[in-house]
Amino acid sequence: MRTELAEAQVGREGRRRSLVVFHHITDAQLLDEESPLRAEWVDSCPEPLSTTAFRPHEALSLHLTASLIRQVNRVRSSPVTEAPVAFLVHTGNAADNAQYNELRWFLDLMDGKPVNPDSGSPGYQGVQAESPDGRDPDLLAEVQKAFVGQRLRFPWYAVVGNRDVLAQGNFAPDAAAAGIAVADQKLIRLSEARREEACDDPSALLAPGFSAAALGDPETIVRQVAADANRRLLSRRDWIAEHFATAASPGPVGHGFQQANLDAGTGYYLFEQGPLVFIALDTVNPAGFSEGSVDVAQLGWLEEQLVARSRRYFDRQGREVTTGNEDRLVVILSHHPTEAMNNPLPDPATQEERARGAFLEALLHRFPNVILHVAGHGHRNRIVPRPDSSRQTQGYWEVATASPLDFPMQGRLLEIVDNADGTLSVFSTVYDLSAAADPDEARDPTDGDGVNEERLASVARQLAVRDPQLDVNAAGLAASDRNVELLLPAPFDSGPREARRTRRELLRSLLPGR
Repeated sequence: MRTELAEAQVGREGRRRSLVVFHHITDAQLLDEESPLRAEWVDSCPEPLSTTAFRPHEALSLHLTASLIRQVNRVRSSPVTEAPVAFLVHTGNAADNAQYNELRWFLDLMDGKPVNPDSGSPGYQGVQAESPDGRDPDLLAEVQKAFVGQRLRFPWYAVVGNRDVLAQGNFAPDAAAAGIAVADQKLIRLSEARREEACDDPSALLAPGFSAAALGDPETIVRQVAADANRRLLSRRDWIAEHFATAASPGPVGHGFQQANLDAGTGYYLFEQGPLVFIALDTVNPAGFSEGSVDVAQLGWLEEQLVARSRRYFDRQGREVTTGNEDRLVVILSHHPTEAMNNPLPDPATQEERARGAFLEALLHRFPNVILHVAGHGHRNRIVPRPDSSRQTQGYWEVATASPLDFPMQGRLLEIVDNADGTLSVFSTVYDLSAAADPDEARDPTDGDGVNEERLASVARQLAVRDPQLDVNAAGLAASDRNVELLLPAPFDSGPREARRTRRELLRSLLPGR
């Protein structure tokens, strides 16, 4: 139990009423490990630009997500109130490298359609083929086989992440990157001079012609691979449009995105569930780099939506404003958590400054009915209270969940309940993949496709926990970040409308003179 925002009231267990139960998964990051656009070499910098450009289990990303979906399907109700799960939210980075085939793999896995992890020509053509002493030819051949996973049984909503629409999760797709992605040369190792240049100054990667010059350097090691047009890079509008090309069930059509998103190429929207409204933000900076921020137009839209669902709020000068609007509890969804919204680059279309995390937090604090911010990006479980000391309002909780791609490879169930005593509780329950930790204990899902994806996911779990670049202490294993009850004051009475009316009439009947 965490009480940083409110104290627990005695007897709430017998009073509580469930408002919504939903799954949160994030950063599936399905990756085409054979793609020429991959940049595994950056892990070799003396001070690595990244510790996740290469993973020893990277060829098994589809099997890991298939195992997570299977586990999600098993968790159909709350362990606290037994209320049924309403939907699932995936907060971005369905793809790893903004490629069409990566996104289609994700959508097809969610739909229970056949997926073929092998890109290019048949057989493995990734960097692990260059390490004969450490590779497992049988495993690398097996993971390229097509298989059919279990269809997700819940409606689900999508949020855009940096790897969904930025090349390598960092760079705005340009003609050079698009050409490399669908070409037939895969860079295995940069020349010493080019590597030192990029390691010392990562901005060199953005310099015009760097990729072409690096590939043309005679000391650079390049492997000939089969080209694949399905590795084409997606724009934001393209990425959104693919979400309409999915199965009708479990839905919804567009997975949260509307026709307005297609028309304008914007990645933010909202949907309502009972007394709650969920607002999905697009925090990816189109100028590039993995960290996020929010554009001016989206901020204006967000403020309008919050005002429209608030009976009272605070204006920009800190003055309380009352409206005739009906109060709704608000949950914010975004790929980036607050601390990761620190991208200072101006919007390339307007050159306007973009809002960072502190600005967004200040905006949300003006609306007491914002109770929860759900995010991903960091690949670890983390729960942070966001109190508002300036106006003495309750603040809200921020919850980030781990990725199926990196240890501890988990998803999360969230439930919001009204304790009927002036407080709300957010219950968090974390779960592992369906796959066993020991591959010898993995069961065959018997899908009839000849591939035991549960065993392969178990192998990936074993490899991931042995990743030499893994920092277990930063993996989000603290008890307070996993299975917890998060208390906060109720900003208003969220009971049924009829019940609220009856209580008001009762109070009026007790007033003198009535």
